[in-house]
Amino acid sequence: MPDNFTAPPRRDDPFGFPDYPPGPSSLAAWRQWATREPYDTARQEIPDTGPLIPEPSGPQAHAEARVLTALICEYGMHRPKLTDGPYGITSITPRTEELTIHVADRELGRWARALAAVGIDIRAEAALQDAGATTTGVTLAIDGARIILAPATPAAWYDATGSAAQRAAPLDSPDHTTPEDELATVLSATLRRIGLLWDVAHRHSSVHLMLAEHSGKTYLLDASAGRQILSVIPLWQALSMPLQLWPAGRAPRSADAEAAVLAAVNVFRPEPTATDPAESLCHLVDLEATAVTRRAATHALQIAQAVLDQPAPTSIWDAGGWIGTCRRSTARGEYSTHEDRLVPPGTERLLDAPGIDLLELGTLALRANLSRREVDELRGLEKYQLPLWWGVDTLIELLNWALAAATSPLPADAKEHPTSHRTPQRAAEAAASYMLAAHKAIEDVGAAELQREDDTWRLSKPDAVPAKSVPTIADLILAAHAYDVLDFRGLVEVLTYFSHRVYSTAGLADGHRSLEDDGDFPNSYTGHISTWYGQPCTLVGEESNHAAVGSAAYRRHLAAHRAAFDPFVECYLAAADQLPGEHDVAERHRAGAQALRTADLVALWDLDPRRQPGDSDELLNIVTTIPLEVHEVESWVGDVFGDDA
Repeated sequence: MPDNFTAPPRRDDPFGFPDYPPGPSSLAAWRQWATREPYDTARQEIPDTGPLIPEPSGPQAHAEARVLTALICEYGMHRPKLTDGPYGITSITPRTEELTIHVADRELGRWARALAAVGIDIRAEAALQDAGATTTGVTLAIDGARIILAPATPAAWYDATGSAAQRAAPLDSPDHTTPEDELATVLSATLRRIGLLWDVAHRHSSVHLMLAEHSGKTYLLDASAGRQILSVIPLWQALSMPLQLWPAGRAPRSADAEAAVLAAVNVFRPEPTATDPAESLCHLVDLEATAVTRRAATHALQIAQAVLDQPAPTSIWDAGGWIGTCRRSTARGEYSTHEDRLVPPGTERLLDAPGIDLLELGTLALRANLSRREVDELRGLEKYQLPLWWGVDTLIELLNWALAAATSPLPADAKEHPTSHRTPQRAAEAAASYMLAAHKAIEDVGAAELQREDDTWRLSKPDAVPAKSVPTIADLILAAHAYDVLDFRGLVEVLTYFSHRVYSTAGLADGHRSLEDDGDFPNSYTGHISTWYGQPCTLVGEESNHAAVGSAAYRRHLAAHRAAFDPFVECYLAAADQLPGEHDVAERHRAGAQALRTADLVALWDLDPRRQPGDSDELLNIVTTIPLEVHEVESWVGDVFGDDA
């Protein structure tokens, strides 16, 4: 990806709003970040009115959604660095009635297979410029919409589709080929902002979007963070992008913020029934209802209503509603794209509130979280700044929860426990808990597909791997998340503490794991390394339990659990396990290190698909210096990797 693009300002700091609206050059740079178009193209395509990224017509949105659905099924988890962009897309140019997608030449065959597999007609004609002249590109006519693939020539596309047209759709894949309206809107908006996935790839190496069904609806989830961490929050929200890059479609329905807050509380049958929206909003935020907090809540409700009445920020309804942002504020590090907060639409006007004493509001919020003594002991600037920050955060939370109540689904009826009566505060607490749990349940459906056992790190639902297949190192690495690839650095860092805790291990003939009276436990050198690093373990009775690292059987085991060893680790572990019988860790390490010292390291490195032309030879130089004595590894790691070790 070019490194001269200008990242849009994140919408994550309520004190950092610009004093003036962005000019044409800034808007072009922001659009370029989302589309990866050349800057001049991005500037030319900025409309005089309307959103920065044009909204597609209904048929166009559905066609684009079908295309992205096909790509998600075909690519699964992938590394954009190795596919010349997310899903092989180098850039896009979105218009209301068409979408031009620049596809990497080497990915055309994969695109043809993906579209054919979900029943999309992959016959194409030459694309035409506005002036009527033929240009490089082909047009797919999908359901009355217009998708242009560039810079492919008709001949190149015909070659790519030669075998793909005969390929049937996988019988065991869920049918998401015709997305419903709400999902189609999110899928199309994501495709039109495909460049934002580079932000995800920079943090996690991989991009992994998936579709999951929950309560009769299908949702788009971002599983790029790996290890069961998923987010249903739309990409532009998850990245805290400026509102100019948000979709601006039609809201699914009109909403009354005050009525929505009362409905959220009253569905849990408080006694007495809640009638004051401001008080109920305070209770939703777990804030004491005082004169100060009521004024703040009333103001937040007014701003929420203004936001709900606007045509632009309708993305607040997407993916289970704005409650996702409320969840995000309490679990920032768990989201896969941008850890900091997302400041909601309307915050600029929210904070311009002369009738709200932010210091007093913040002091009340502080006293609910700190002791009176801790608050009274604040000194200097801290005595002013801390309450002010808390006041701003509290006011923003009031707006967040007002929007959440208006956009998030609630139960049709909540049964009261027969022996208790809820106060309005307890009903609001139940409503907040319900909304948070309902949103989390969407992500839990996807997380179940990635669930790993706590003690063995095996997938709860392993992938089916043909019994006679022979996966390559490249196959394994490309199919595994970066966190599930044990590379050379991870290996030597494990050795720094593993070698002090395990004295000896068994040989390969005795199995990577062994069955004892109180369970099965790691047995071989590889079995122990896998357990300590969090790699999927073999089980007693499996073919792989007695298979050498690097053998087809062991690689099939890794493939079934979407894990991998890099070539240097595979060479090291295979040699360490070859010593027969019981040997101490020092001897096994020496065997593995010696194997690396005598191996053709360049040839090994060539097996790693992550290696790119022009990569530095620094790693090779490090591998050649691995100490033969295991007790020297810890200091060596500190020397070669420095403070990052």
